[in-house]
Amino acid sequence: MSTLEEIVNAAKALPPEQRAELKQRLESLAITEGNGEASAVDESQRRQELHVRIHRALYEAGLVSDPNPPPKHPRKRRPPIKVRGKPVSETIIEDRR
Repeated sequence: MSTLEEIVNAAKALPPEQRAELKQRLESLAITEGNGEASAVDESQRRQELHVRIHRALYEAGLVSDPNPPPKHPRKRRPPIKVRGKPVSETIIEDRR
């Protein structure tokens, strides 16, 4: 068994609180790697790459069923509701005064 598999198996055995702490520590480790002069874009890209690696490892370990699950409820913009009279925003502002 490889070292990575041993780590994954050990992570599986952890209680949820410790798994969350492990995730935070791995994220902070990935951020602090390098020379510390990374721009915001580099940091964002590293976070995204770390997120992908974590999900892939969780998927391979059998802890999640899909490495990239679709959003549960895709957001759709609802059509505005028509009201009679003044706009609702004006009514709210008047009520707050």
